[in-house]
Amino acid sequence: MKASGYDLGTMGVEGFTALELPALLALAELESLSDSDMVAEVKRARLDPQAAAASIEAIVHALVPAPYVDHSHADGVLTISNSVNGTALLREIYGPRVIILPYVKPGFDLARQMREAILSSGLAETDAIILEHHGVFTWGETARESYDRMVAICARAEGWLSEHVPSLPKAGETETDPVAIADLRGRVSRMAGRAMISRPSTALPVDEIEEIGRLSRNGTLTPEHVIHNKPFPVVVGGDIELALENFASEYRAYVERGNDDDLQPLPPHPHWAILPDGAVRSFGSVLARADVSADVAAANLTALRRAARLGGWQGLDENDLRALEYWELEQAKLRAQGTPPPLAGKIAVIGGCATGIGRATAVALRDRGAVVVGLDINPDVERFMNRPDFRGVTVDLTDEAEVTAALRHTVADFGGIDILVSNVGIFRAGATIEVLEAAAWDASLAVNLTSHRKLLKQAIPFLRHGVDPSVVFIGSRNVMAPGAGAAAYSVSKAGLTQLMRVAALELAPEGIRVNAIHPDGVFDTDLWTPEALATSARRYGLTIEQYKARNLMQTEVVSRDVARAVAALADQGNGGDQSGCRRSPDGTFTEDRR
Repeated sequence: MKASGYDLGTMGVEGFTALELPALLALAELESLSDSDMVAEVKRARLDPQAAAASIEAIVHALVPAPYVDHSHADGVLTISNSVNGTALLREIYGPRVIILPYVKPGFDLARQMREAILSSGLAETDAIILEHHGVFTWGETARESYDRMVAICARAEGWLSEHVPSLPKAGETETDPVAIADLRGRVSRMAGRAMISRPSTALPVDEIEEIGRLSRNGTLTPEHVIHNKPFPVVVGGDIELALENFASEYRAYVERGNDDDLQPLPPHPHWAILPDGAVRSFGSVLARADVSADVAAANLTALRRAARLGGWQGLDENDLRALEYWELEQAKLRAQGTPPPLAGKIAVIGGCATGIGRATAVALRDRGAVVVGLDINPDVERFMNRPDFRGVTVDLTDEAEVTAALRHTVADFGGIDILVSNVGIFRAGATIEVLEAAAWDASLAVNLTSHRKLLKQAIPFLRHGVDPSVVFIGSRNVMAPGAGAAAYSVSKAGLTQLMRVAALELAPEGIRVNAIHPDGVFDTDLWTPEALATSARRYGLTIEQYKARNLMQTEVVSRDVARAVAALADQGNGGDQSGCRRSPDGTFTEDRR
C-alpha cells in the first residue's frame, strides 16, 4: 500500500494501522500547523476512538518508509553532537550512510524537516538519521533489523568515545551528612511549595565540580531533559541558602529572557544538585519523578565530563531549551496531572510495622501518597513492605545504633523524614504486681517506653527540616483506665504519654507537631491473643463478641480505624496544603497562599 510516495507497509507505527497512516502523512505536507491543532488532527486520524494516545512525534515516525521505526536519545551520540565541532565529528564517524540534520523542535517542525530529508535522499543507501542534540532514528522491514541498526549506531559512538576520551576518574567515596541532605531537601520543598522526594544519583570528583557546574549552563544532553531537570543544576557550596537563592535568581532571569508575558513561570527550585563532596541528588514530587531526575542527572554528568575532555560542551542555547520547557504541549501535560494525593512527596517512618496498627498505618499513609519505611524486629516486615516506595527494614528498636543506622539510610535514600509514627509495643497481662517478674517489667519499659525515646531522639534532627513535620505515638486507653494484672504495660504507656507531652512542648517552637492516640480494644493485633481476649471477657462477664463491641457505637474497632486517625493527625498542615506554612531561617512562620 502506498500514499504520497511512501511505502506504508502493513504494520503501521505507534499503533496506527496502514489505513490510518495516509492521514498522518497528509499532515506533514501542510505548510504550517500549530502544536495544539497537530494533536487534534492526529487524534482525528485514528479509526479506533479507544486507541492509546500517540506521541508528539507520530507524524515523524509515520514519514519513515518502513514498517518498523526505532527512536532513541543515545547518550554516546548526543555527547558527540553536543561537543565542540559536534557536526563535523558525527559526519566523520558515520560517513554518508547516516543523514545528519540540525536541531528543530519536536512536533510539526521536525515532521516538516524529516519530510524534506526523506524526499531528497535515497533511504535505501542510508542506515539512520541523526537529529543533532536530539536523537537517532533507525528503521527496517523487521523489528530486529531496525533494532540491530540502532545498536550499531550507538555502539559506533561509544567506540569512538572510548578511543578519544580517557577513562573518567572515579569519584571518591561520598558520605554526605544526612542532616545536610534533609536540610537541602526541606529547603527545596519549600521553594517548590510542596514536599519533594530526594534521591541519590551519582558522584563527581571534587576537583571537577567547578568546571562541570560551568559547562552545565550550556544546555542539557537532549532537550527533553530540560522538562525533567530544568536547564541547569544547583551547585551547592558551603552555604545552602545562598546557593538556592542564586539558583532561583538565575532561573527567573532565564525565564524572563524569553520575553513572553503569557508564559506562566514554573517554581524556581532545582531538580538536581551537586553537593560540596561531589555527591549528586535529584528532587521530584513523587518517587518515580525523582528517580527519572536522578537518571537524567547521571547521564548529563557523564556526557559533560566526556565533552570537557573533547574541548567543551555546546548544547542547545537557552532559547531552544526554554521553548521546550514551556512548550504548550508540555504545559498541557502538567495541567492534566490533576491534584496529587495529600501526602505525595512526604516520607513517613513507622516503628513497629509488621502487624496490627503499625501495618495498617503503613498502608493508610502509602495510599495517601507517602513513601513509607517500616521498622520492626519481625523480618516479616520486609516481605510485607517490598516496594521501592513501601520498604520494610528489620530493626531492633531497642538498639539505638540500629535505629540510628535505619534512619540515616532512610534519609540518604529519600531525602528526609516528615512523619514519624512510633507504635512498637508488647503486652504481658495476667501478673499482679506481687508476682510480676523483673524481666517482664524491664522488657515492657524497654519496648513500650525507652525504644520510643530512642526513635524520637534520632529522628528529631531530620524532622526539624521536614515538610509539615508530625510525630504520632500509639498509646493505650490503659493510661486513663488501667486494668488489674497490667502494671508493666499501663505504666510504660503512661510514661510514653508524658514523653509525648514533653516532646510537644520542646518541638512546637520548631513547627513539629507531636500527638498521641490511645486506642481501646483493637483486637486484630498481636497484643490480643485468644487467651488474653477470653480472660478479659470473663472479667467483665461478657462473651467475646460482646466484649469486642463494648463501646458507644457497639462496633468492633480494628487496626485500620486507628490508622485513619494517625493519617488525619499526620496531615493537618493547612488541610494538606504544604505550601501554606513556611518556616523562615529565624524559626518564624509566614503564610503563603499561592
